[in-house]
Amino acid sequence: MSKEMIIEIQPISVNHATITIAGDGDLVLNKMNAPTIRQLTDARKDKAKKMEKPNEWEQIITSMHWRDGTPTDFTEEGMRDALKRNAPCISAFGLKKSFGQAVVRGGLEKYSTKFDASVNIVASGGLIPITFAEHFIDEKLMSPKRGAPVLARLNRFSGWTATFEIACVETAYSLDSVTNIVNLAGFGLGIGSGRSSGYGRYHVIDVK
Repeated sequence: MSKEMIIEIQPISVNHATITIAGDGDLVLNKMNAPTIRQLTDARKDKAKKMEKPNEWEQIITSMHWRDGTPTDFTEEGMRDALKRNAPCISAFGLKKSFGQAVVRGGLEKYSTKFDASVNIVASGGLIPITFAEHFIDEKLMSPKRGAPVLARLNRFSGWTATFEIACVETAYSLDSVTNIVNLAGFGLGIGSGRSSGYGRYHVIDVK
């Protein structure tokens, strides 16, 4: 007769907090835009290159994540409307990754494994909306690994803030410890594009 095994599942004690960060400098948001993705996809499918010039506003608008989905009005007016009614977003994945890097670089742990397993960012669709005071479009020559330099248009925001929820296992990290790690990541790493140039730095202004 087989012996019945009873496994008792211990509840995990999880703390939740809402953290608000504020930029110490401008934030640059830039991801691969839709026209570039189409060109690369067509090239992989061995399709002939399309000769029409890409829509400049589609390039600018689709180079960011948006809270309510990517806008479809690819005009200057459409951009203004999206900035008022929608919201640009930073990536929760990228933000948490920077926290893990701060744990290691700050000498708190040799590896980020414990932090990665114990702390989560709770964000709808993996996106964290930002608020901002001003929006700018910067033109910059970017040098890809292959091919000629290309002119990129980057979205830059000043006076920005972001609020997100964290969940952490209290036996691993206290809320105070996580808050300090967020501050450490904001000071030394930042978020968004241009971090190596000092963009995207921030600090914690509120914890609830």
